[in-house]
Amino acid sequence: MILKILKSNQVYQFLLVPLIVVGLWMRSILHPGVFPFFEGEDKMPLYGLLSMIPGDRALTDCILSIVFVILISFLILRLNTVYALISTRTFLPLSIFVFIIGGLVTLHTMHPVYFGVFFFLLCIDRVFKAYEEGKLLSCAFDAGFFLGAGSLFYFSLGFYFPVITIGLSLIHKRIEWRSFFLSLIGVFLPWLFLFAFYFIMDRQSELWSVVVQNVITPNNFLRTNIYLQVYLSFLTLVMFGSSLFFVKRYGIQKINIRKYFEIFFLIFLFSLILLFSIPAVSQEILFIMAVPLTFLISNYLIFIRSQFWGNLIMYIFLGLVIALQFI
Repeated sequence: MILKILKSNQVYQFLLVPLIVVGLWMRSILHPGVFPFFEGEDKMPLYGLLSMIPGDRALTDCILSIVFVILISFLILRLNTVYALISTRTFLPLSIFVFIIGGLVTLHTMHPVYFGVFFFLLCIDRVFKAYEEGKLLSCAFDAGFFLGAGSLFYFSLGFYFPVITIGLSLIHKRIEWRSFFLSLIGVFLPWLFLFAFYFIMDRQSELWSVVVQNVITPNNFLRTNIYLQVYLSFLTLVMFGSSLFFVKRYGIQKINIRKYFEIFFLIFLFSLILLFSIPAVSQEILFIMAVPLTFLISNYLIFIRSQFWGNLIMYIFLGLVIALQFI
């Protein structure tokens, strides 16, 4: 029953999804808190501007996180609609994404990764759009620029640059060297303007210190959190089942859809690499990993033959997410 409601293409979904977000964030609204940032994590140049917002910082951050989750979920819906990632019109990706993030209770407040994911989705959109004839060069620059702009909020986003170049090479077999060069210019252009500002203000050492802190600061979030381990174990099982299901259907997928999901696989793979290789990368990377997982799991639940198993997965999923709000 729940799966039928969430995967429908009815207009009430535009109201239902925000209500789900507010419901899952209700405990954080009533008892707001701020994210336990390490030194420098919230000092990235553009993200630091949020500190200028007056009022109760904890409550403001909670409300902003709700706004961003809703905004990002509808950007995900747009990706699915424009590129037909799932070959049927459905709102299910919105609910799946909201459920995944809903289980990450610590992130029910503002974090630089919210801005990072917003710009990363714009970057992915431009990489996908490069599939269209004659769009490669302009899309390469735009994708790099969005990635660079997002890294001014969430520094680790810049490490996803190889996803752009590899992704474009998957989209176009004969990729031009100019596309690599333009995407590289796009990434560095926002940083060039930022560095020029800090140079004029004679604050280069401050910028460098924040960048270093966002790379080398050790950050462990999983080892002692048994409840999060259980939740992520469930997501991992569903992910493997969804992956096997997609592989079985790989041969009947359109060529462009195959390429899009290969790029999603790259995003997930690079996220794992960053999680284990960059000390400062922590639980916020799960927000980025939620994007490819959303489409993979949605594809599985849309086309699964047994509605019993589909509904069971959704009930367990929702039950775990709700339980995590009170543990």
